[in-house]
Amino acid sequence: MTHEMQHAVTEVTARGLPPSLWRPKLEAAPAPRLLPIAGGRPITVIAPHPDDESLGTGGLLHRLSAAGCTPTVVIVTDGGAGYPGIGPTQAHELIRTRRRETWGAIRELCHQGAQPIFFDIPDGTVTEHEDELTEQISAVLPPDGLVLAPWPDDPHPDHQAVGRASRLATAHADHELWQYPIWMRHSIQPDDPRVDDAELTVVCLSTAERQAKRRAVEAHVSQIRSPFPGFGPVLPDHVLELFADGLEPFFIPRTP
Repeated sequence: MTHEMQHAVTEVTARGLPPSLWRPKLEAAPAPRLLPIAGGRPITVIAPHPDDESLGTGGLLHRLSAAGCTPTVVIVTDGGAGYPGIGPTQAHELIRTRRRETWGAIRELCHQGAQPIFFDIPDGTVTEHEDELTEQISAVLPPDGLVLAPWPDDPHPDHQAVGRASRLATAHADHELWQYPIWMRHSIQPDDPRVDDAELTVVCLSTAERQAKRRAVEAHVSQIRSPFPGFGPVLPDHVLELFADGLEPFFIPRTP
């Protein structure tokens, strides 16, 4: 066996589009209208995996929490499939680790001590549980308020399924739905027809919000530094760079 083969590392997340590609479109997108924080309206975040709450909505969560909101953060999957090919014992330990990391991330983002809810659907299988998930989301949503959920066109099947379920769950109540992408900037071109410019809005983060988001992302240590020999991280530097520019995009559907 050669020296190179002995030290070969499985790349979990390949390099995608350059971070600079999306910046002009995001910088030109309108800021959202007045945030629905008056009167203590509830805020609910639906995250497909542990870490999506920080990557997709971390800065906005910090802003809303600073304004007096106490968000509810729902983590849909157990996060056990981040490193394909690990054994059952390793996957079980990864699930436990990622739950602890989520608590740490939320402490960085939320001043009021938000309580996460874990649905523990097996990572990578959300499409198989979509009807059940829609009911679970409906059961935890308050009657109204702001819901931050995945963009249904995000190029990850779990994100797509959670996005669809969230949209169904919010369709018959007085919710304002904002849909956040995670992998869009990694692998979708800005002129892709799935990107509806009329629905796109961008939250520009303050320095304090960017710092809080960075600390929350860094709390997900198992995703930034692989805990398993032979694997690269799920969130290598070239992916983290996509979320470090202080711009958080959302799609606000024009129709229910």
